[in-house]
Amino acid sequence: MKVPKEFKFFYSCDISLKYKIKICGLKGKKERENAPETINKWLEDPFLKNSSLYKDKPIDIYICCTLYSNGKPLCSPEQTIFMPFRGDDRWDQYITIPIRHQDLPFDTKIVITIWDVYAPLQKIPIGGTCFNVFGRSRVERKGRHKLFVYQNTQGNDDTTPGQIVGKDELYRLEKLIKRYERNLIPHVDWLDKFASIEIDKISKNSDSLNKNSLYLTIELPEFELPVLFKQQTCQLYKSIIQTQKRQLVIVNDNEISDHPCEQKYHRLNVYSYDKDKDHKDLKPNSSELRLLNKLIKTPPNTHFTPIESLLVWKFRYFLSNNKKALTKFLRSVEWNETIQKNEANLILPKWEAIDVADALELLSNAFTQKNTIGVRRYAVDILRKADDEELLYYLLQLVQATKYEMIETNYDHSSESPLISFLIERASKNFKLASRLYWYITVDSVLKKSSFCNHYKTVGEELHRSLSRDDQQKITRQSQFISRLAKLSEELKAMNILREKKIEKLKYALSDGDYKDLSDFPPLPLPVDPSIEVIGIIPDKSTIYKSAKSPLGLKLKTKSGPEYGIIFKTGDDMRQDQLIIQLISLMDRLLKKENLDLKLTPYQVLATAEEDGVVEMVQPSEAMASVLNKYDGEILKYFKVHHPDPEAPLGITAEVLDTFVKSCAGYCVITYILGIGDRHLDNLLLTPNGNLFHIDFGYILGKDPKILPPPMKLCKEMVIGMGGENSKHYGKFKQLCCEAYNILRNSSHLIINLFALMIDANIPTISEEREKSILRVQEKLQLELTDQEAANSLLQLLNDSVSALFPVVVEYVHKWYQYWRN
Repeated sequence: MKVPKEFKFFYSCDISLKYKIKICGLKGKKERENAPETINKWLEDPFLKNSSLYKDKPIDIYICCTLYSNGKPLCSPEQTIFMPFRGDDRWDQYITIPIRHQDLPFDTKIVITIWDVYAPLQKIPIGGTCFNVFGRSRVERKGRHKLFVYQNTQGNDDTTPGQIVGKDELYRLEKLIKRYERNLIPHVDWLDKFASIEIDKISKNSDSLNKNSLYLTIELPEFELPVLFKQQTCQLYKSIIQTQKRQLVIVNDNEISDHPCEQKYHRLNVYSYDKDKDHKDLKPNSSELRLLNKLIKTPPNTHFTPIESLLVWKFRYFLSNNKKALTKFLRSVEWNETIQKNEANLILPKWEAIDVADALELLSNAFTQKNTIGVRRYAVDILRKADDEELLYYLLQLVQATKYEMIETNYDHSSESPLISFLIERASKNFKLASRLYWYITVDSVLKKSSFCNHYKTVGEELHRSLSRDDQQKITRQSQFISRLAKLSEELKAMNILREKKIEKLKYALSDGDYKDLSDFPPLPLPVDPSIEVIGIIPDKSTIYKSAKSPLGLKLKTKSGPEYGIIFKTGDDMRQDQLIIQLISLMDRLLKKENLDLKLTPYQVLATAEEDGVVEMVQPSEAMASVLNKYDGEILKYFKVHHPDPEAPLGITAEVLDTFVKSCAGYCVITYILGIGDRHLDNLLLTPNGNLFHIDFGYILGKDPKILPPPMKLCKEMVIGMGGENSKHYGKFKQLCCEAYNILRNSSHLIINLFALMIDANIPTISEEREKSILRVQEKLQLELTDQEAANSLLQLLNDSVSALFPVVVEYVHKWYQYWRN
């Protein structure tokens, strides 16, 4: 006699969780209704003319779901958000029913209705279906189910059963797949692969199941064990039945946000304003004007609510004289709506011309649709006003923006892109611009994780064809020069010998070995700085630095005379350093435009491959850790050796002290805004002339390998170098910090837009948390504060950084770590 297998289960009366349904997707084809025979019906209801009933366009729908028992609803309907339907859409949205599993009667049915809101407060059913929660064996149904949708009718617990009945081969296979996914059919890996291929073929060839029909896929809750129905005992429920004095009350939640009907109402209301002949003369009242001013001052990439978007649209002609309002207006446009798209393109050329900083926002991923190509052309026309020098500051981001014109526009040729055509046109007239553009494109064309490699290769070919023969040869020689350096660096790194021996090998290779051609060649524009023409590497002055990546330190002979030092790195991603240096250079330019020169040292950095790059060598300079070690922990002694002035209060020349104070202020503010981390005395460098500057930007946007890092890198030694906390020089330092901070805050749109264009650049720190990266920069700028409030906040941060004890301990530990490593 066989012993029956043990059956383990849960009782439904023991499960106190709320019942949750997942709307997975809607698939199929909707039956279209015929257009009205006369125009009178459209005149009575003008929204019908543009509704999905008579237009071949995406249907705007939402789904309502409720539970029924004994022909009566158990709760008020719950719904999904408002979404367009194009025939094969995934929803993946959860609907939580305010009833627990333990309260479900045995005859509970899920009743679903799909609605199309075609006009304000007017909706029609696309279709309906229903499904039993419990099966015939009293076990609660679970997992994924495909339901047949009865079109043009509401869901009903009697007349719209969703269970598919039939002997169609595809339906039979779908049932088997469902059993297979629940491990009710044994898995055979080698056989399952072939079965999956055959099922796909049958699915593609089958037309009977989905022809002119809609199917809704839902997913029901699953537990570790089957759930068996059992009615719970409830004394309160018994008393209600006996007395029959209480009734179930259905209460609608009036506080629900983003109701589907309300969303559609606001979208359709857009057109009602345009029916008024005087809509161009509309002016906001005082409350509307305050809200409009508030919206215009919001940071870039701010998402407006439907009501806010409607307000901007309503007063678009009033706002057309405000150039700061254009980007807000264009973000409020529903570009898939023909009327709005045409109106936006009509008013765009009449708007007050915007600045280059705002034009960058129009080249972001917010405007990638084919309908927005006019917006991108307008942005490029604004960029034409910038000279080549200014364009260099944005070139890195503009190269990233070219990919957005390829996403949905489906161009067959990159020359059809307004931005690409503009960049190539300008580069063909300026070799410095062409050189930078070539290397930016080259790096993006070889990124392993990028899906736009072919795009950038095509752009690179376009650029090469547009250049003169002389410029083509220069680019080719630059590429060969970098390739030779990369090969030399890799060979030296592969040698398992001491660093001193490697340096000897390097010098020999450049003087008499396989790479002696690098020591003497015709004038070549240096890739990292094309304004410098180099004629060879000086072998005797070449070295290899102490580092895990063994970077090469090379001195180059130049055509003009002075030597030029570079550091060539392999095995290190230089794109992040390149971005930060570009932003520091830009901020330096913004400060100088306001007559504030903070003596910054934005040296040149160029990534030449995904893990190769060139860095300009700033000479003479020395790490602050080394300076403090040599001069008894005092920066002033270092300056006294190089620029003494016995008559000055601190014993050094006023110019050197002024440079030190200004450069400290500049880098304190900039590294704070950019969230530069891992700041220690080895990546702070000093020059004998008083310039302080930062190197090594491996940690940005607030990330730091050290715990509890100070908000600003301002150590006691730097303050003492200015004369102490009570000196006038330290007071000037704090004043300069506040001035620089507010100047950069006034250019927040430019800084944020540049970061926004880099979120898809595959730079790990930025790409990992795309939206948060922009928000971190925005948070550091404190745009909600006035200039005085921002200055006070910054002063508090300075005081906290100077008095912080933990960074001193960390610096001490780092010092000993460097000692034992060396």
